Amino acid sequence: MYTYNSFETDGAFTLLRPVLITFLIMSFILFFIISILKTKQKFINGFTVISLSILSIIISAQVVIYHAIIVDEISLGGDKISMFMFLVIGAFGFLNPIIYFIRHGD
Repeated sequence: MYTYNSFETDGAFTLLRPVLITFLIMSFILFFIISILKTKQKFINGFTVISLSILSIIISAQVVIYHAIIVDEISLGGDKISMFMFLVIGAFGFLNPIIYFIRHGD
């Protein structure tokens, strides 16, 4: 049905999964920088943390919505892994600013 077989895995549409993986890795790296590494204030600040968190949540939500529209149009099953990745990105997106402001006392 498709030009490329990699669009479908076990009846689920997985073409947009790499976008979510990228944002998941970005959120995890930000979490790691905030919680474990001792960084200078000039390297990362509250505005950066809040901006990256909000941006990752918004773009990931759009990817999940577009994924649902595409799946509905081509009559495939949804991808549970993509939804779980979005939930983890959302959790990191809410935790990162909270942890930053607790650790740095801004």
